[in-house]
Amino acid sequence: MKILYLCHRIPYPPNKGDKIRAFYQLRAMAMRHEVDLFTLADDRADLDHQAELERICRRVVVRPLNPLVARIRALPTLLTRSPLTVPYFYSAELERAVQAALQQRRYDRIFVYCSAMGQYIKGVGQIPTIMDFVDVDSDKWSQYSTSSRFPFSAIYRREASALRRYEGKVAQRSACVVVTTEREARLARQIAGCPVHVIPNGVDTTYFAPPKVWPASGAPVITFVGDMGYFPNQEAVESFANRVLPLVREAVPEARFWIVGRNPSRKVQKLGKLPGVSVTGFVPDIRTYLAQSQVIVAPFSIAAGIQNKILEALSFGLPVVATSRAAQGLAPEVAQVVETADDPDSLADKVAALLRDPDRARGLGSKGRRCVDSAYNWERSSAYLLQLLEDPSSTPGTGAGAAYSRSLQRYCWKTNC
Repeated sequence: MKILYLCHRIPYPPNKGDKIRAFYQLRAMAMRHEVDLFTLADDRADLDHQAELERICRRVVVRPLNPLVARIRALPTLLTRSPLTVPYFYSAELERAVQAALQQRRYDRIFVYCSAMGQYIKGVGQIPTIMDFVDVDSDKWSQYSTSSRFPFSAIYRREASALRRYEGKVAQRSACVVVTTEREARLARQIAGCPVHVIPNGVDTTYFAPPKVWPASGAPVITFVGDMGYFPNQEAVESFANRVLPLVREAVPEARFWIVGRNPSRKVQKLGKLPGVSVTGFVPDIRTYLAQSQVIVAPFSIAAGIQNKILEALSFGLPVVATSRAAQGLAPEVAQVVETADDPDSLADKVAALLRDPDRARGLGSKGRRCVDSAYNWERSSAYLLQLLEDPSSTPGTGAGAAYSRSLQRYCWKTNC
């Protein structure tokens, strides 16, 4: 088939949640079909990665998006009932390129990654369109509103309401909607006038494989990994460093907290002045830091979908302590190996207990590795995706996709996952 794929951020390098999912989708589609990718790049450096995507796609069109200009362009929308998100991700250049492609080439499918990109495909006629919400963004903005002070709380609440209406409209124009978890599916079904399907993320268990020999342990390290320019990540590490880490260090005085990830805000950088806290900024390979860690934390108060950082840590054989909100999208067999708590005292107790018992921590990490390997497999997710792409009226999990799923379930049972 000939597929037009729209994406709000260039899906390379696949080093953060939305880029990872989009990259693996493109790779799976391109193995069986011809894919034309149309996308935006909000970092000039990302324009250099176009050649990598041209290796798998028939055509790649990337247009720059200046974040500052995008914010200014979105501001007048505050006086309307429309969401700010839509004008933020608008590019006249990209729109012209998409419309020209639709006139020049007869596409069999349109795949839209992120609801904001639905604005580019108005009036496409009878071409079946699959809309991947990934997460339900309107719900995320609603969470922002409850975690922020006025006036931002009011702006975020307005965005949640406006975006929810918009999501409903783009869903109505789609053959079906795809999301990452059952929780997201329940939210999407409240607004979508079309079938909603769950296709979870996967994890590259070969790349995130535990080291054959763990480095000699020094001071016990607790690590958080993520893009530190992202508000939920910022809020999570600020809360942990200020409210949880001091309690952990009362029980394990030598414990350290590493904040690993690019674009740390000024507030996050200031956390590096706290006792036991290190802020790394961008690192070329997070596995170097995972290999020196004893516990990974995901202390989110704002979360949606699947937290890839949890899957990657478990795949690496490390135990994870998370809030219940961070773990809510996980498959049951994976969620059971994640230590969960929601108040600072309980989070600190869970982390300290694992730091004091390395054998239990390693055992929990090993079990997590087995479970993630079976429950979150890109090959299975890709099989579901291709089935839905080729027949949008089908239900992922039937036919070949179901047979593959059953084989994984048998593996999981044999390994006592």
